[in-house]
Amino acid sequence: MISEYKITVVIPTCDRPAEFLREAVLSVLHQSFAPDEVIIVDNGVSDADVGDLLENTVIKLLRLPPRVGPSRARNFGAAMAQSQYIAFLDDDDWWDEHFLREAMSALRIENARCVYGRKDVSRHGNVEPYKCAQASTLTIPVLLRRNPGTGGQNLVIEKMLFWYIGGFNESLKTSEDKAIAIEVLLSGNVIAIAPDAAAIMRPHGGARARQAYSHKLLFVWKYRHLLGVKGTAFEMARVLRYLARQHVRSLLGQK
Repeated sequence: MISEYKITVVIPTCDRPAEFLREAVLSVLHQSFAPDEVIIVDNGVSDADVGDLLENTVIKLLRLPPRVGPSRARNFGAAMAQSQYIAFLDDDDWWDEHFLREAMSALRIENARCVYGRKDVSRHGNVEPYKCAQASTLTIPVLLRRNPGTGGQNLVIEKMLFWYIGGFNESLKTSEDKAIAIEVLLSGNVIAIAPDAAAIMRPHGGARARQAYSHKLLFVWKYRHLLGVKGTAFEMARVLRYLARQHVRSLLGQK
């Protein structure tokens, strides 16, 4: 029974419109399998507008210095979490009402300590399928090349495992979501997949960190031993050219 699981939801926020954050939090409060606590970690220049949300006793609002980054905010929230499991949600996205129930059911069935749900996207008022990892794509070789569906909004992980692998890598400005999955796999743990646990992404004018292709070099450097990159000037120049091509393709809407 999943009722035995205790879950903390961590939501980092940084200068996000109040209605975005509110919708994210309400999607957590309306889950068919309720979390034990919700931790909002604010690292914005302006204080987050949480309105009357704090009237709910399961919600805690914590503050960090401005713009320390989502990875540090997530890690701080995880450090404050009292539950055995931690779920992460971004402040501009939201969950389907059965996200936690489906995620924890998949975790129990697979006897796993980490699970990813699927990612949908909201466009013009309609929710459309976007990405969902599969057993054949949630592997280290695939994660090194592309993101098959990992994110900071569709992850549930055992707290002990989260800290065993070091949490989110705060030195990575992008691809930190893929790095979490890679580290879980490198630790010898399996990752469950919950295709019926939907996290809905909200496209908007704010830039997402994953678009900053120059930061991806840090990811390549960290995992250069797995990629076969020797670190020479020639090899790194080749990697930079590859990342530049990928950036151009993303701007053109190509995969």
